[in-house]
Amino acid sequence: MVGKRWWTVMEFGEFDALVLRTREGLRTQDYPEGFFPFDSWRSSEEEIERVEQELDVRLPGQYKEFMVRHGGGAFLFVDLLPVVAPGPRAEDLVSVNRDSLRETGFLAVAPVGTGDWWGFTLTGTECDEAVDLRSHDDGLREREAPGFLDFLVRHGLGCDS
Repeated sequence: MVGKRWWTVMEFGEFDALVLRTREGLRTQDYPEGFFPFDSWRSSEEEIERVEQELDVRLPGQYKEFMVRHGGGAFLFVDLLPVVAPGPRAEDLVSVNRDSLRETGFLAVAPVGTGDWWGFTLTGTECDEAVDLRSHDDGLREREAPGFLDFLVRHGLGCDS
């Protein structure tokens, strides 16, 4: 990839090839016991539809397809909320967004680790395709990527696209 292609939305063919190359490169590395660079807590289309109804939102297309293909949890350098928690103590889209969604107009999908969140700005009940960073201090938002895959390439895989 040459330069900052980041303002054009990445497609799944290019993304999947990049993820495959990244996974192959990681096979030669030693990790501490219990560390997994990719969790892959996949969701079904039915689970996604149920969560959309419960939160009264329409999730972005790339996000939904990613959750079916790859899933939530660890995605190398970023932790993604799974659509549905893999266990009773884990957070998921509903548990994190249930109370604050309408108040903030923002659907959180990944913690930054500082109290801030990456996610989607809402227009009515429709999530934008772009990923924004929402500050916990003042609620201000900053555009991070034009689409979910571009966000994952930059923050999850640590690639300059």
